[in-house]
Amino acid sequence: MNDTDAWEMYPRHRKWFNKLYLAQLLGYHSGPSGTASKQDGWYIVRPIYNLSGMSIGAEKKYIHAGDLKQTPPGYFWCEWFDGEHYSVTYDFMHGEIATWIPISGWCGYKDGLKFIKWIRTDVYPNVPRALNELSDVGRINVEFIGDKVIEVHLRDTPDPDYDELIPIWQNDPQTLVDKYIEIGYSYINSYDDADGFLTPPRIGFMVKNNGSID
Repeated sequence: MNDTDAWEMYPRHRKWFNKLYLAQLLGYHSGPSGTASKQDGWYIVRPIYNLSGMSIGAEKKYIHAGDLKQTPPGYFWCEWFDGEHYSVTYDFMHGEIATWIPISGWCGYKDGLKFIKWIRTDVYPNVPRALNELSDVGRINVEFIGDKVIEVHLRDTPDPDYDELIPIWQNDPQTLVDKYIEIGYSYINSYDDADGFLTPPRIGFMVKNNGSID
């Protein structure tokens, strides 16, 4: 399932696709295009909705107080968070103490905003109580920077289940793939062009299971 599938499957929960709604719900310093922060600083500027994924349209920007020109229509600004990027899948457990139970998690490593590697992790940040509203979905994937929730997906992670995943892009040379194969990785196809908005597209992953948790 991808985000478009989840949009159709859970119409009653569509507000959770709204990243500005989520930022404001969690008390982050944020606002839509047409508003501006009163503080100079680093911000993430990105579309309020993006069902295509792959961080399309997202930029890290230094914005001066009162500057309205850095956030295009349909976008929002939010305070910038530093820390590890986690993608964790949770199942909801009903019972005397209803809670979200982590099923799997990965830590992402980035060059700017582009992911260059994912490694399985056993770090599972706490899920805010507000997400209990999604208990009827049963399984969700939550992205964090440190312990700050930045995205909620009404689906499992779409990526393959390996201990290490290194994205391969269409413009990567074959010699790079060969290099990873020599050190124990395997190549699998996993094409994603974010509905045609991502250039170059991701064509697959170099993957490896190492039998340990990093």
